[in-house]
Amino acid sequence: MMIDSHLHLWVNDPQAYPWQPIGGYVPDTEAPLSRYLAVMERNHVGGAVLVQPTPYGWDNAYLFACQNEDPHKLKAVVLVDPFSQNAAERYLELFEQGAVGLRINLHLNPLSTWNHPHFHQLLAQCVSLASPVCLQITPEYLPLVNDLSSQYPTDFIIDHLGRPSPGCSQDHPDFQSLLSLSKHPNIYIKLSGMNYYSNQSAPYPDTWDLLRAAHESFGADHCLWGSDYPFIEDHWSYSENLSFIQAQLGFSQEDLAWVMGKTAQSLWWRR
Repeated sequence: MMIDSHLHLWVNDPQAYPWQPIGGYVPDTEAPLSRYLAVMERNHVGGAVLVQPTPYGWDNAYLFACQNEDPHKLKAVVLVDPFSQNAAERYLELFEQGAVGLRINLHLNPLSTWNHPHFHQLLAQCVSLASPVCLQITPEYLPLVNDLSSQYPTDFIIDHLGRPSPGCSQDHPDFQSLLSLSKHPNIYIKLSGMNYYSNQSAPYPDTWDLLRAAHESFGADHCLWGSDYPFIEDHWSYSENLSFIQAQLGFSQEDLAWVMGKTAQSLWWRR
């Protein structure tokens, strides 16, 4: 089964699903489930990991409404306020409702703020539930990820290749620090979001060596394809991104089976 490991959905219906942005962004367009299901069908994608978008903040209602349409095909990765006193209890509630993972946007808060007891209680809860944690970071957070992966024996998935600086080479110390995280068996990496770390236009050839290096270091069974839908449609296309990963990076068919689905299935289709 081919699985898209990273996408966002929302509707412009603030009465039913109010905006509560935590990243300063409120969309002026829609990305409803119905439209994405048509994209899945056209591209023969069998499963999808729905990641809570920051405009909805800690209110995961639309995310669950989408997942509940087809829980076998659609999996929900939620947001929880990591600094709230009841963060751990709140995640347990969401997990019991059907969430399969948590996302933490580390890059939205200064590095110094993450030494916080409620955040650490939340991660301990993820360990107790054997729940994967997606991390959105920039390179300055790599030492923190290194520490967390050693301290908490749960699976951590780094989004968008860790968002290296645009035009970064694979020999850059920051990118080498990212690759060094492959020593941890509980760290995975998404081969996604190429536009965030490219100085060029699609298909972003200055990122190809980075993607290949990540695959080489982490191994196919720790790499995942994600479209970053609907944003991919703003600067490229879903189908072209999918075809690029499958045909242009030189991955073997066995490795592609992991990158395009088996890795995601091993993480989020456990329940």
